Amino acid sequence: MGTSDVLYNQILSNGPSPGTLFLVLSRLKEEGHLKWVIQECIKALNIYPEDINIRQLLAESYFETGLLSQAEAELEKVTTQINNLISAYKLRAEIYARQGRIEGAAQALKVYLVHRPEDQESLDLLERIKPSEKPPASETIPVIEEVPGPAEKFFEELPAAPEEEIAEIVTPKLAEIYLDQGLIKEAINTYKKVIEQNPKDERSIKRLEELKIMIEVGEAVDDIDFDTARSKKEKMITILEGWIDNIREWSKHPITA
Repeated sequence: MGTSDVLYNQILSNGPSPGTLFLVLSRLKEEGHLKWVIQECIKALNIYPEDINIRQLLAESYFETGLLSQAEAELEKVTTQINNLISAYKLRAEIYARQGRIEGAAQALKVYLVHRPEDQESLDLLERIKPSEKPPASETIPVIEEVPGPAEKFFEELPAAPEEEIAEIVTPKLAEIYLDQGLIKEAINTYKKVIEQNPKDERSIKRLEELKIMIEVGEAVDDIDFDTARSKKEKMITILEGWIDNIREWSKHPITA
């Protein structure tokens, strides 16, 4: 087993993400390790059965090894998944039509209708928006004005909600959600607002006192646990990124056994 194969095996043995799996298995397929690719694809699909890229890779590997029946079975599953997602083209056509992008809308509808020729609504829409025919003024599809710039900027410029509207969503349940996430200070502040709105809420008053005591006696360790988990996650991400960089480098300069 060559140096690159050893590293591939290490990556595959450490539970990589579907994206990393596809990258590694594609590289192995290019290097001719078809049986290995088939074995790993089958394992991966037991965990990620809806991953269409890995299933397509399995079908191609079956085909290249001469296992035509197995390749056909996997491609049947791939085409079924594609068929289930084909309505995305209809939605794209409707978006393009509302934006006045008639040619793009027509092209998207044509792709959709190849899979759904019985959809009379889409057939009628395609007939109306053909570039060679201008629809009557009464049937003109309204163009929705697009928001200039990033969507985030648009939402930032919206007027702030009145304070009374914000107060409506301040609840004990929200405070406990903050607490579950290790955000004790936010939980305390939320309970304070709940009590301001309902001074007779004895349960919230008692819970607020409990949280204050937790901080005072040093029992609030959720933030530390969160930092530890985040540190571990960041370390794992760094390792995976290193693997991917090495794989990409080998694709430029392959290492032979």
